[in-house]
Amino acid sequence: MNNKGFTLIELMIVVVIIGILAAIAIPNFISMQARAKEASVKSNCHTVQLAAEDFAVQNDGVYAANVGVDAAPNGDTITAMLPGGGLLENPFTKAATEPVDVAAATSGQTGYVPIVMALVNVGYTITGCGKDAGVLVITLSSGQ
Repeated sequence: MNNKGFTLIELMIVVVIIGILAAIAIPNFISMQARAKEASVKSNCHTVQLAAEDFAVQNDGVYAANVGVDAAPNGDTITAMLPGGGLLENPFTKAATEPVDVAAATSGQTGYVPIVMALVNVGYTITGCGKDAGVLVITLSSGQ
């Protein structure tokens, strides 16, 4: 008689152990994905901040009123100064929609709002929204 192989009980124990490991690993994986996407939002905010500062350097210290229309003397906008010369990808929706001209309010959104004093744009506030809409993960401002 050939007694090679596994019994049904041994196979069931292995399946139960794999199920327990999956039950532990899957929630951790999902939360880690959300943290990685929020880190990408922070990176987008920093990239927009660099473009806003570059715009101000080219425009004698005056910051842009918006990201896509207000242009420096050489014709560059904040959007044109971003890598690739276009909009950044929202890490939650995967659409190239960032930054926007309002404070961030939806998942993955990067917002740019100018600070105006005496009709001159003297700074900015850049906000980034995390996984939960309306919850900011970062707020950057000009060094004033």
